[in-house]
This record gives sequence, structure tokens and C-alpha cells, in this order.
Amino acid sequence: MAAAVHVPLWIDLAAVAVGAMQGGAFAARSHERNEFDLLGVAVFALAIGLGGGILRDVLLDVVPAALRDDRYLVTALLAGLAGMLAADHIPRLGLAWEALDAVVVGLFVVVGCLKASQSADVTAGATILLGAITGVGGSVLRDLLAQQPVALVQRTTPYALVAILGAAMFVALDEAGARSAVCGAACLAVVFVVRLVAVARGWRSPAPRVASSRAVNSRAGR
Repeated sequence: MAAAVHVPLWIDLAAVAVGAMQGGAFAARSHERNEFDLLGVAVFALAIGLGGGILRDVLLDVVPAALRDDRYLVTALLAGLAGMLAADHIPRLGLAWEALDAVVVGLFVVVGCLKASQSADVTAGATILLGAITGVGGSVLRDLLAQQPVALVQRTTPYALVAILGAAMFVALDEAGARSAVCGAACLAVVFVVRLVAVARGWRSPAPRVASSRAVNSRAGR
């Protein structure tokens, strides 16, 4: 892989801020099964803003950055508050909100890949995995905390698959010797474009083959 680079703090904090804003907005909006309080806003802001990065750092066997620098916690909490205050306007955003979501995932994947590539012991495949985990880890924690189906494994508009594709683009360019800035920009572009195209066209992640086989057997038995 290319030489390791230091991830600029502003990129890391930008990813945390946008993710935490989503968390605050999620907690503030009405839910069928839950009515979250102000503490819930903070919890979801921290979960989405910091969750994926903490999972990545634990797997890399390093102290999570959020536990070494209070700016991560402060950024997540303030962004969560901003998301809570803007929650009523989210339904009006439409595709713009989906675009923001794509930016969140893309930024997290880029940061995850950059940090994973700094470790000499991490393979290319592991870098893709860690980049994807950073991108979607926060959303998994959100769904578990809210006691709702985990979107990561549901037949919905591709989410984790898009993160994996972006991380794979990062690694492919990195292996080819491209500069880290080029790798990161290409990764973000892939995640952003593919995610928005998938939303616009109504694409869904593929169903397992066993489901198709059961449907065929069911029709044959009639």
C-alpha cells in the first residue's frame, strides 16, 4: 500500500458532526414504538457520530480517538443538538437528506480506510472491511438502540454494499500507488453517486437465493 498518511482532524470531525446531526434528528422525530427524551438525542448523536470509528479502532487494537480527544465528544453533542432543532425540517429536504446521508457514509468510509491503511499489519481486504464498518457501524448501533430492524441486513436501498464498493475503490487506487487524497476523493464520489442513483431508481439489495428456491418449491407444491 501507499505510504501512511495522517488523517486531518477536520475530516474526522466533519464526519462525526454530520453523523451526529443525523442521530439527533433521528431521536427527535416521532417513532411508533419509542418516544426518546433529551438524553436519547445525545445517545443517538454519539452512537452514529462515534460508533463506527470506535468499532474500527477497537478492531485495530488502538485507543479510540474519541476517548483521546474531547473535541470528538463535544462535536458530536453539539451536532446532535443541531440535528434535533432541525428535525422538523427534514421531511421537506427529500433527496437533499438522502444526499446528506450519502456524504455521511462516504466520509466515514474514507476516514476508516485512511486509518486502516496506516497499519502495516492490515491487509487490503481488511482495509475494505474496516472502511465499511466505519461507514455503517453507527447506523447498526442506532437500529439496535431503537429496537428496530437493522437496516444493514434488510432488503432496502443498498447501504452496506455501497460502503464496501467505495472502500474497494479506495484500496484499488491505493494499491495502484495513487495519492491518499485521490483515493479518498474517489471513494467519497463512488459512495455518493451510487447511493443517490440507487435511491432515485429504487434499487434494492439482492435477496438470498434460498428465498427464491423456497418460492419455487412452494409454487411447485400447489
